[in-house]
Amino acid sequence: MTSPNINVSINVESSVSSDVTALVVLVHKGEKSKVLLRGDVPDAYRDVVESLARNGLVTGKSNEVCIQLIESGKRPLRLMVVGLGNPAKFSGECLREAGGVIARQARKHRVSSLSVILPDLPPNFPGTFGAVSASEPVAVAIDAMVGAILLAAFDYTEYKGTAHKKKGEDQKAQATAVTIVAPANVLKSARVIATQTEAIVSGQNFARLIASRPGNDINPPTLAKVARDMAAEVGLTCRILDEKQLAGLKMGGILAVGAGSIGTPPRLIVLEHRPAGRDKATSRKKSAKPILLVGKAITFDTGGISIKPAEKMGRMIYDKCGGMTVLGVMYALAKLKLPVHVVGILSAAENHISSRAYRPGDILRMYNGVTVEVTNTDAEGRLVLGDALAWGIEQYDPRAVVDLATLTGGVVVALGKSMAGVMSNDDALVDALTKSGQQHGETIWRLPLGDDQRDQIKSDHADIVNSAGREGHPLQGGAFLSHFVKWEGDDRIPWAHLDIAGVADTEREMPYYSKGATGWGVRTLIEWIRRGIA
Repeated sequence: MTSPNINVSINVESSVSSDVTALVVLVHKGEKSKVLLRGDVPDAYRDVVESLARNGLVTGKSNEVCIQLIESGKRPLRLMVVGLGNPAKFSGECLREAGGVIARQARKHRVSSLSVILPDLPPNFPGTFGAVSASEPVAVAIDAMVGAILLAAFDYTEYKGTAHKKKGEDQKAQATAVTIVAPANVLKSARVIATQTEAIVSGQNFARLIASRPGNDINPPTLAKVARDMAAEVGLTCRILDEKQLAGLKMGGILAVGAGSIGTPPRLIVLEHRPAGRDKATSRKKSAKPILLVGKAITFDTGGISIKPAEKMGRMIYDKCGGMTVLGVMYALAKLKLPVHVVGILSAAENHISSRAYRPGDILRMYNGVTVEVTNTDAEGRLVLGDALAWGIEQYDPRAVVDLATLTGGVVVALGKSMAGVMSNDDALVDALTKSGQQHGETIWRLPLGDDQRDQIKSDHADIVNSAGREGHPLQGGAFLSHFVKWEGDDRIPWAHLDIAGVADTEREMPYYSKGATGWGVRTLIEWIRRGIA
């Protein structure tokens, strides 16, 4: 299995190392050309920072960076002063953004080692942290800083050749050893947090790596191989259902979407994390039932016969990002060895155009018997998810279900590029996911889902249509999927649909994300799972 090339190592210590080549001091914006510094910054560096502030070179504004060379021992030391903004608005996200600045500056200046002195943290900063007993503010700060540095260090370069490099430049980026300086009295718990965060972010960066691979590299069969190799490496079980097995199961949705892709047929990829001692009989008990995660993995989407505009069709490699989030979560779960049974399903197909492609007007019969009139072949994600949801729920009898998909452009129109939409049949599940996302800077906003939306997608010729026009399009997607989960009644299962179309990738540099896939949702779902077993 290929892992992302992250040339950063993280340590947590109680003091600044004597041989670092750079020192990072984090400052808040103060009043009258002053900045607010943590009390135990060494006096020599404090004097330099205050001098820079008096001369207007440092203000403490969010993400501001000023680098000053200081003579120190055998070689000059880079003093990197990074702004955190208004102290009244200080949060974990402020530290994540600062961590992104630090990682990028370290790479730009080819820094081999640096120490980061954390700022003072308010007592309520900014809430609890997962299942770790150390809920003190430093836990949140360590997680934010370590996570952001590792996320910002990711850069997708698999297809970049030496022609783009300057003559004589090293083929590998400068490796950087980062030390986070934490108070001595919480050093042990801080190291535990850092190790756990590295495991989680390794899952997120793995998701970004596979999401970034183009359609001529990743298709349903090759994605299945990636998942199988990953599972073997980290200790997950993996089951692959090919097109013949899908046909035998009468999965009309995923088969229709994948029909136009000649030579790269659809796959249902099932990954399972079952802790030691959890056999299938035990897992049938309500308290031990598994969590089910389902991800849309359209490895490339032309829109089919309802073809997309050519302008940005190349970005449809990211239409697999819901599935990649599930892949990353399962990777991180195995690394963390969390004592919870989780099943992850990637519903993978290519939506292509050919003489075998499905058409508007076709009527499909899904795995659970629901019939669907196709009104738009570009509303394909809900078709592959519907079969996967119905089959997964029948097979595993989960206690809760979450699906993720780059489902609709409409959610981007409604919510922009900074948050995901969620539709659900369970208030407690939405609340838990929302709070878990807030802990890690991943914002979730609830959208309505009920009888009005379900009525909107009724068909004259089948049970439902796969698209009922532009009005409330994200809501139509959720309403469609509700027909494939146990939506209501005595056997209702808590279910949430996350439409991540606006957050799964970015076309601009962000504080701790480069252009491309973000792996959005990995940290939120791991946090939600950990909170559930705390």
